[in-house]
Amino acid sequence: MPDPTTLPDPFDTAAQAFEALLDALGPGRHHLVCSAHSALGSFASASATVERTPGDQDQANADYEGWLMFCHLLAQTSIAFRDAAIFARTYTTDSASVLRGWSVIEGWPQPMAAADVFAAYCTDLATGDPIPPEPGTDYQAGTPPPTASGGSSC
Repeated sequence: MPDPTTLPDPFDTAAQAFEALLDALGPGRHHLVCSAHSALGSFASASATVERTPGDQDQANADYEGWLMFCHLLAQTSIAFRDAAIFARTYTTDSASVLRGWSVIEGWPQPMAAADVFAAYCTDLATGDPIPPEPGTDYQAGTPPPTASGGSSC
């Protein structure tokens, strides 16, 4: 069994993953949602809205409580949940947006294909039946985030 003092802190990793997602998404207004399912059927979801200006990638105006809950749930995904995913909606205009998705593997986001993002949003979870796509939404593959580093800027 590994020495627990040498393992990365799950919350630090989650905060790094959040920053990596923002770096991958770039400037704009983003709404991120993390959803997780346990083996016993439990479900949890958390969201955060972030605004990044084009010339200031190091600065983000984020909803602190949303960020805290999002990172808390993301930290738990590698411990207590069977499946987890992150979706980010980037608003391009008042009536249009781009939707991207990532599967969470060992606490780190891995890009989904555009078809998987579309399927996740255009399938009724209860019945498995297709539902119409959201008007003005462009379903795209998740952008690969930078890999985990030793620190967090959150």
